[in-house]
Amino acid sequence: MIMDAFHRGHRNFPSGGTCLEFGVGSGTTYFYQVTAILDKYPNSKLIGFDSWQGLPKETDGVWYPDRHAEGCLTFPKQNVESTLKSSGLWDDPRFRLVDGFYENTLTSELQAEIQDLVFVNIDVDIHKSCVELLEFIRPMLRPGVNLYFDDWKDPIDKFEGKWGEHLAWEQFLEKYPSIKAETIAIAPTNQRYMEIVSV
Repeated sequence: MIMDAFHRGHRNFPSGGTCLEFGVGSGTTYFYQVTAILDKYPNSKLIGFDSWQGLPKETDGVWYPDRHAEGCLTFPKQNVESTLKSSGLWDDPRFRLVDGFYENTLTSELQAEIQDLVFVNIDVDIHKSCVELLEFIRPMLRPGVNLYFDDWKDPIDKFEGKWGEHLAWEQFLEKYPSIKAETIAIAPTNQRYMEIVSV
């Protein structure tokens, strides 16, 4: 489903643009996008964000499952880095990794560099990180941008309230009512993607 959203964004912007991945992890979805850019969208670029230190502490008062506790889901950057190097892509300016927790790396300077957003992969698991990245991308949003949420509300965890990416997105829309999005597809395990309709 993630690549459906990726390709849909590129159909909306056939001249290409910037794709963002929040939560690179082992690099699987990052390299799906790398391959597609090399094969079909040579004018696009991809920026991946990861702390490589696991999850930060969740927002106070927001529920989360034990597997989303602080420090969980740590992946070594070396795995992604070595694949880029072995593929001859380490110095390719289209592919970039930004290291660190979002509260430190999602800067206004980086924000100002991105004027052509096409697609955003949101795979951050927790509310805090999703709030931070949504605020970061808000000025870049434009009709036609596709957003993919990997951890919208995981059916493994039967908590009935709102939490994680789901809660962050609802709060974001409440805070910025001019932003409208249409949900395009929902997977059986609740991953979903949507397209920005207005900002």
